[in-house]
Amino acid sequence: MLKTYSKNLTYLKSIFITVAIIFSLIIIALIFQYLINVKYKFPEPHSFKGALLFNPYQDIDSSKWLIANFHAHTHKFPGNKKINEENSRYLDSIYTLLGYNVVSISDYQMINPFERKHEWYIPVYEHGYQYYKNHHLVLNAKKVSWLDYIFRQTLSNKQFVINSLKKDSSVVLALVHPHLREALSFNDFKYLSNYNCLEIVDSKFLFTEYFDAALSSGHQVFLMADDDVHNLKNPYDYGSCFNLINSVPASDSILHALKNGRSMAVKLNLNIYKSDDEKKNALNNLLRLLEFRIKNDTIFLRLSKSVSDIKFIGQKGVIQKRIANKSSAYYSFTKEDTYIRTEIECMDGTRLYLNPVFRYNGHLESCSSSPVDVLKTLAGRVILALLILTSSSIIYFRRKYV
Repeated sequence: MLKTYSKNLTYLKSIFITVAIIFSLIIIALIFQYLINVKYKFPEPHSFKGALLFNPYQDIDSSKWLIANFHAHTHKFPGNKKINEENSRYLDSIYTLLGYNVVSISDYQMINPFERKHEWYIPVYEHGYQYYKNHHLVLNAKKVSWLDYIFRQTLSNKQFVINSLKKDSSVVLALVHPHLREALSFNDFKYLSNYNCLEIVDSKFLFTEYFDAALSSGHQVFLMADDDVHNLKNPYDYGSCFNLINSVPASDSILHALKNGRSMAVKLNLNIYKSDDEKKNALNNLLRLLEFRIKNDTIFLRLSKSVSDIKFIGQKGVIQKRIANKSSAYYSFTKEDTYIRTEIECMDGTRLYLNPVFRYNGHLESCSSSPVDVLKTLAGRVILALLILTSSSIIYFRRKYV
């Protein structure tokens, strides 16, 4: 009887200690995320301004369009090395069969070096491991960052993580699937900065409204499109969304093109093209942008074949002009236009999304963050210090006088 009681008491003590440790870790995490964390001053956004128009496709070489996917998974967590190798080989074989020029593997919190033998290889991983899906695609990463906040993130939390990932200026940082679990809001895109790209479409979702929110607030951000494949057995999960990059197949050139908007996002119509052979044939016959120039504030574009629809979209995502059944089009900037981006729908339902033409003063802004709010940051840390001091004083006097 005493033995059973003693055993139960020991078991209860173990549970109590475990719960106390978990509770303490949660309190510490909350303190770091909401009190100690750096806070930023987010100035009110303003639209693009300037006497000049930035053309991301100035002097493009229409013979140098690379097909690239940067977002694909072989596994969710590090596991058996042999299985990981087999998964990587299988993924590579599928994209190579389809005719992709750049095949990247972006496993969670892990740089997969499987493609390192290629000149175009760019080390990449998907950053973020908390429930709320604040995830980032980190291209040209030298190492994996484990900094993240596990609870619902404030705007300052999100900016701090972005800044941490961008400490290496050679990194190209893309925000991905912003709508999942409400990771990012339209309001966030008004204020967040210091990232290069937004993934506007993947095999399941379209995020152009978030793109327009960022552009309407004057952020010089460019687009990306990737499969975000998790299941290579599902034909709708791969070979659907990709980037067309005007570059030679070398990593430095590709990164430079992404940073300067010399790319397009493509969403293949998988209602028509389902099998690998059908996808490969569609890619071989894909529409090409032959010319995109600006003269006297007018955009002229020329395509390799006629398309169903060309839309010129401006501030707040408003369609400013629409043209049907043409292989060329033009749009003249008005005084009210701050940016214009182009969407193209092909005869087969495939869609192409072009980077924006926007007003600027002759040079692209380097990625930079909002300034730190020193007073608010200091206030949070002073509050923490006072809480610690008060708790310590209470414990001290209780022990001394009780």
